[in-house]
Amino acid sequence: MKRIALTLIAVAGLALAACSDGTSDSLSNGGGGGGAGDPNGTAGNENTTFDHSNDPGGAAPGADFQPAEPGQVKLIGSPEISSRLHACGKLTIKSLGDILASRGLMGGGTRPAGALSGQAIFAQGATAAAFGGANYNGRVPEAPFASTSAMAKMFDIFTMASYDAVNANWTASACPGVKVLGADGKFTQDGLTCLMGKTAHPEHLAIANDAIAKNPTDGAKIAIAALLSAAHTCQ
Repeated sequence: MKRIALTLIAVAGLALAACSDGTSDSLSNGGGGGGAGDPNGTAGNENTTFDHSNDPGGAAPGADFQPAEPGQVKLIGSPEISSRLHACGKLTIKSLGDILASRGLMGGGTRPAGALSGQAIFAQGATAAAFGGANYNGRVPEAPFASTSAMAKMFDIFTMASYDAVNANWTASACPGVKVLGADGKFTQDGLTCLMGKTAHPEHLAIANDAIAKNPTDGAKIAIAALLSAAHTCQ
């Protein structure tokens, strides 16, 4: 019995010596450097993961990372503003249909032979799938964020819908009495405001009218498609 006890004490002594001689093992690299045995560390290993400081006042002196200055936080905006700037949802399929109907983009324009109107593209069965439409039988809701196919399909719709907006007989139930193009052939501020659903600024007018100046044939349609896409895709 005494021999067994001495053997166990000897083994324990060897284990303690191995832990205290500064050598590294293959699992915890010696247990230091912000690992599990370090009460001030929150990462497993400073060589492989970022070791966050636990100092409530900010990063420790000499650390590479420093918290943002209050002035910078104020400049960026509140969390509510930041979330709106950096999160981009998508129009629901119904909302897109309502925009086309209320803005007079229902296929009344003159298009190249064989070309579909924006409304006709919207009504195609493949459009709902591209927009991540709901699968009611599978209990899957409509996708809340736009995919690449949804963005491309929306731009196709707005591009062909632009033929309706430049039509001389264009009218919009949401904006009675408003014209997109004035008598001088240039965009009107009220017309762009109606199409975008937000106030058109002088910069919008300048860019849109510049497109007409550079391409009198299709510049207006290009400008309308670009403005509609930008207005409805978080741009």
